[in-house]
Amino acid sequence: MKLSSKKRGICFSGVVLFQLFSIAFVDYAGAGFASRFSLTLGEEYNDNIFFEKSKEHDFITSIRPTFSLLYAPTGQTTPIFTADLAPEGQIFARHSEETNFGDNITFNSGYTYYHSPLLTIHASDSLRRRGTSRTGEFGGPGALPPTSLPPPGGVVGQPSSRRLGDFVANGAELSNQFSLRGAYIYDPTISLVGDYGLGFTSFLDRGGNEISHKIGVRGVYKWKEEHNLNFGYGVEIIKSRNGKYNLVHNIDGGDDFFSTIKIQLDPTLTISAMTGIAVNAGGNGPPIANRTNVTVTKLWERASLNLGVNKGLTPSFGVAGISDTTTFFTNFNARLTEFITGFAKVEYSLFDTKDVNFNTFLASTGLQYQINSWLASNLQYSHRWRDGGSGASSTDLLTRGKINGNNIALSLTTSFDIWPNLGLARGSAPAVR
Repeated sequence: MKLSSKKRGICFSGVVLFQLFSIAFVDYAGAGFASRFSLTLGEEYNDNIFFEKSKEHDFITSIRPTFSLLYAPTGQTTPIFTADLAPEGQIFARHSEETNFGDNITFNSGYTYYHSPLLTIHASDSLRRRGTSRTGEFGGPGALPPTSLPPPGGVVGQPSSRRLGDFVANGAELSNQFSLRGAYIYDPTISLVGDYGLGFTSFLDRGGNEISHKIGVRGVYKWKEEHNLNFGYGVEIIKSRNGKYNLVHNIDGGDDFFSTIKIQLDPTLTISAMTGIAVNAGGNGPPIANRTNVTVTKLWERASLNLGVNKGLTPSFGVAGISDTTTFFTNFNARLTEFITGFAKVEYSLFDTKDVNFNTFLASTGLQYQINSWLASNLQYSHRWRDGGSGASSTDLLTRGKINGNNIALSLTTSFDIWPNLGLARGSAPAVR
């Protein structure tokens, strides 16, 4: 039996992650696992459930069980492997035909392998199936600076070009993002970072799929205590939904450093900046573009602020071919009290393809109240906006003009530890044994 491209992508990602985990499991046979079950009940009002010009509003009751697995080596409490499976059921008050269980499902996993003090490898995979409605959580974490490794066992965030389903897709879709990053310390001043990424999106109702493979390497030179000069080169093969293939060459260089406005060392302020060029060797999209990545992170005792800009040649989520994409973003998180945390985020992206131009905007804010160790409540508001510009009528995923939508959701989450302790959750994460 011959597998389709999307099935091969899922199988490859899962096999690689499983193999890496299996290798480490042999080394840490005496290590421990922990598991947890969480159940989230929520009520949402959404004034544009399909995110179309002709708005359809509704109240949606959601039920989302989440099964979590963690793994840590003997003697460590920080997990190096995490996996979360979360199917969702939805009950629509006005559009009963959209009521479902399993149309929306996510599976995220991440694994960090410490081969030696000099070599660290991180793998993660994010699989998501979406139904016809566009409700619930919007956006997601952005990509890390190219010289950084994710936290142990964490899932790598994707750039905005990989998270456009909330803004442009019509109908059900299936997407998967796999990433593999390794860091090798050659000596105290020189290190190497290697990357591989596989991504695809299958448009289940509209038809077609978009697939990309990318590989790159980056050298980092610790010039001074506060400066890490780096230079990178990578290639990305992109098969657009229209069936055309493109080869993109990415070349850039930059610096990671700590400073204040007075250029004085300050461990609470991190700045990563790099620039270069992206060259499209095919004819499907812009031939060349500036490549820029700037990220600024400020830390306080009880809060953090992250802002920046990303620019380069990216896929366009099935809309057209290669896009010259620019994204401005900011995220703010704060612990307001011992039990209450809040967040606010804004993301604005401009997509410029050969045939279609469009912009997207997302703003959201929310509060979480940790009632006790096993019960938490969440309140969140989000606003989405999209402007389909020139050429929008040439694709079935966009309509010309502006579309916007608002949603507000209130949810309650209860958590239960399954292993090694059975009962109500005793903390924010289960103890690994």
